[in-house]
Amino acid sequence: MDIEAYYERIGFTDGGSDTDRLYRLHFGHCTHIPYENLDVYNGEDVSLDPEDLYRKMVIRHRGGYCFEMNGMFHAALTASGFRAYGVLTRLSLDGTPVGPYAHRMNIVEADGVKYICDVGFGGDGFALPLRLETDVVQTVRGIDYRVVPGTDPAMEYTVQIRRPEGFQDMMGFVNKPAREADFSLLSFYMNRSPLSNFRKGIKVNLFTPTGRISMQDMFLTVRNGDDTDRRELRPEEVHQALIDNFGLDVTLNHLPTCQAETR
Repeated sequence: MDIEAYYERIGFTDGGSDTDRLYRLHFGHCTHIPYENLDVYNGEDVSLDPEDLYRKMVIRHRGGYCFEMNGMFHAALTASGFRAYGVLTRLSLDGTPVGPYAHRMNIVEADGVKYICDVGFGGDGFALPLRLETDVVQTVRGIDYRVVPGTDPAMEYTVQIRRPEGFQDMMGFVNKPAREADFSLLSFYMNRSPLSNFRKGIKVNLFTPTGRISMQDMFLTVRNGDDTDRRELRPEEVHQALIDNFGLDVTLNHLPTCQAETR
């Protein structure tokens, strides 16, 4: 991997403390490389080989879903001199009970402090790292998160997000390095199982300096500060919307049906 080419892709200039570098790497990745599942939706195979991820995201200017995004970020972190490892993660979406392992995050050390880094959550994911520190509210771009002891026996830690009704679980994990083969197995299921939601619709998300842009099936949502604009796309608008909003020149094999947008 050409780390300088990756830096250019995410608009990063090296320098400063490791903490500053980590924050800027995380934010640069989130604001330049979109979270997207278009290959899975199109029925194409997904590779987690670091060189394949580099070619896809840096050379071809594509994005990826969690296993790809956080796999690429892990490779970039280690190439940048950080101590980092991936962890298996369980998700709890919109307050539902925690599910099976279905996600990857990275734990990264910078200046003696451990951080939770996740550039591949999409939606209400955090655009900046969270300190692996329990029971402290951490505000990222106006959204409150906190890390608490596991709310389920299967989890050592739980990451929560504040909703109008209070804090809700987002994801949980055990702080133990996983093997790359673990991620490959889960990714294969998400990639190929007919039960995988990633095969049933398109999910695209890109953070911006002042908000984020997301596309869920036929709905495009642009959030800019406190303003939100959401509209349903016409079939002939979908391809150009992917190009204009996410830089993704990808032809879909078929258009998704209109479904209610998630957060």
